[in-house]
Amino acid sequence: YDRSLAVGLTLGSRVFCCDNLAFSGEVTMQRKHTVNVFRDLPDLIYRMLSQVSAMRERSDGEIAAMKSRELQPVGAHHLMVEAIRSGVLPASRLPKVIEAWEEPAHAEFLPRTAWSLFNAFTEVQKGAPPRAQMDGSLRLSSLFRRELSLN
Repeated sequence: YDRSLAVGLTLGSRVFCCDNLAFSGEVTMQRKHTVNVFRDLPDLIYRMLSQVSAMRERSDGEIAAMKSRELQPVGAHHLMVEAIRSGVLPASRLPKVIEAWEEPAHAEFLPRTAWSLFNAFTEVQKGAPPRAQMDGSLRLSSLFRRELSLN
């Protein structure tokens, strides 16, 4: 290896790594591959982990807010339409989301909350290729943050 490529790290709850050197996650870092890269690596990792820790706290707060947020049918339908508009998943998958919302596979998603709807989407996204799952999940999180004022 001639050190012509940067050293890269990615961290997060949704990480994508491919053998063609494409990778992404919530926190990504690249550093020129110099002689001192291994000396500097622990500090870089520590800084990245602190970013992930802050993101985790934010995520836990958002999940708690979604679990406590009751969702009427009109609100659920609005979020479904906005999800299609935002490219969360193709419109052809919407019937599966409706089915997962109306008849959840898991008892913990029976309450009509934003968290149950979020999980209906992620249940349907499981059938997509990994990259589409990751992109859809990021769009879904952004949509719910925006529409439910979770920021």
